Amino acid sequence: MRQKKPIKSIKSIVRLPKQDRSRQTVEAILESAFQILEADGLEGFKVVSLAERSGYSVGTLYQYFDNIDAVMLALVDAEAERQRQTLLATFSDMAAQGVAQRTSDIVQIMLNSFSGRRAAQKAIIEWVLSRPEVRRIEGRNTFLGQILASVSVRSQGLSMTRLLTPIEMFILSRALMNTLRNAIWSEEYMIDSPQFAQGLADLVDGFTYQLAQRDEAERKLQEAQRLTRRDT
Repeated sequence: MRQKKPIKSIKSIVRLPKQDRSRQTVEAILESAFQILEADGLEGFKVVSLAERSGYSVGTLYQYFDNIDAVMLALVDAEAERQRQTLLATFSDMAAQGVAQRTSDIVQIMLNSFSGRRAAQKAIIEWVLSRPEVRRIEGRNTFLGQILASVSVRSQGLSMTRLLTPIEMFILSRALMNTLRNAIWSEEYMIDSPQFAQGLADLVDGFTYQLAQRDEAERKLQEAQRLTRRDT
């Protein structure tokens, strides 16, 4: 196996394909990787086993990935992208149908995204937890936090005209995703219970409620200060 390099980004160790045939090859390799993780976990995840399962030679694998960690990093990225696309597609469909979006809806979408191939997902989570540099890369994605806040504010009938700060988006998205992943990693299958889903929705709504309340208090303070200055 080739010597591991410091991970800076997925592009640094994964040669992203440009042609359709190459993309199909990478997708087939990643699907085979999922199958190995589901059946054998991280212990069975080797270059040789991946080549055997995918039907591609070891040399072909190295045309796209520097090492086995590069394959794992690509799986992390693929899962995150799948969740983003599922979330966007579902909410777009709801909006097109005129269905009101609630916090419980977004929570259920995320729960559904973790409903299949739990053994493989656990293996991916275990690998990420062992790689601080990977956690830093993934932590930059706060896409979910803003969607959570926007839906939560509306579903609670609150008013909040600003976007979340990067810190607020990070906290909210990590609170939800890390709770989900820790439940899967520790094999706590309460993740399938209605109480778990409700708890996640309460977590999100509680956070955004406090933000909205503070924003409203700040707005009133600024208005009071403006009136005071006007009267003096």
